[in-house]
Amino acid sequence: MYITAVAALAVGLAVWSEIAYGLDQFAALGVFILLAALHVVLPDAVVEGQVRVSLSGVILLAGQAIVGPAGVAVIGAVLGISQGKHAPLQRRVFNAAQFSLHGCVGGIAFIVVGGTTSPERLRDVPQIVLGLAVPLLVAVVAQAVANLVALAGVKRVAEGIPMRGQMLAVVRGTGFAYVAHGVIAFIMIVLWVLANLGPVAAAIVLAPLVVAQWIYRQRAEELEGQQRALEVLVAALEAKAPRLGGHSARVAQLSAHMAEHLGLGPQQVTDTRVAGMLHDLGQTSLPTRVARAIDLTDRDHLLDYPERGAAILHDLSFLHGSLDPIRRHRGGLEPSGGLSLPARIVGLADTYDVLTTVGSPSGPVLAPTQAREVVAGAVGDPELLRALDHALARQFEGGSRS
Repeated sequence: MYITAVAALAVGLAVWSEIAYGLDQFAALGVFILLAALHVVLPDAVVEGQVRVSLSGVILLAGQAIVGPAGVAVIGAVLGISQGKHAPLQRRVFNAAQFSLHGCVGGIAFIVVGGTTSPERLRDVPQIVLGLAVPLLVAVVAQAVANLVALAGVKRVAEGIPMRGQMLAVVRGTGFAYVAHGVIAFIMIVLWVLANLGPVAAAIVLAPLVVAQWIYRQRAEELEGQQRALEVLVAALEAKAPRLGGHSARVAQLSAHMAEHLGLGPQQVTDTRVAGMLHDLGQTSLPTRVARAIDLTDRDHLLDYPERGAAILHDLSFLHGSLDPIRRHRGGLEPSGGLSLPARIVGLADTYDVLTTVGSPSGPVLAPTQAREVVAGAVGDPELLRALDHALARQFEGGSRS
């Protein structure tokens, strides 16, 4: 229903834009559609879940001054369809509608505040500023807001993540990118129309972005290599203590979901997830007999393996943000004591999974409701408990879908 509503709104707004503002730059529109179709070959560079270099953002913004809102709506639909060519039909329909919608909203905002779709008529600097630069900045904001609302809405409907927290996290992670795309689009418009270079302007402006995309993809591959290395460490832990099989992955997932629900930034979410994955790594430095005999359900028992784990990972600079939660997660149920929020998140996720899945070396595990009562009595933080409930619901839904 949500996807249908977004698609209907996108189509309606595109039709209204064509009636209100017209669509006559068909040659330019054809060039932009070709650029949008090339997005299949040159997709946005995504690192750690965030778009870092986006050809699509520049194409949509530049199109607002060259082909108008209705043209941008068409370009957006092509861009959306090109996202994930092997994705399910439902997702591709939403992508097409969402790209078309936020592009068209930006184009309408551009015109409403005085922007012109005939930049060649601008003769001096004041006219360029008032008729192009300022309206384009407004369009950047309008397009970003429409994009954020549509994306946060579908995540809210599908996974129950609060929209406000999602939007703030995305703005913190990609806010500068929106502005950068606006500046690049402005340069492309000036070269295309005022310098009379036409489509050549697209090649001049987009070529450096393609190079930047390649650099970011190298970074993404590096991060994938780091992730595989971390999985090897987890495998070594589970070989030493077989009863912990799957425990690290579950704690990592719970921790990430809780961090997202509590509104932590993208990097903090990543650090918290990694801490959840590696929180027990210090047990690999213990004798096998000792590691297998540890009673993780006894929160009062002082254990030194968290400190050992942080020491093992200390020299890995990309893990520095995860060291504190790894080192201090055993105190994560304490309602106070100066612990960071990531440490408390990992501690709570660890405790819940230990009680419900791992158990003590000789004792039974608790039912989820019993474990929930135990951690609720120890934590005393309603917000943190709500985050746990939300994470468990997401984990259950993910398991059901798979």
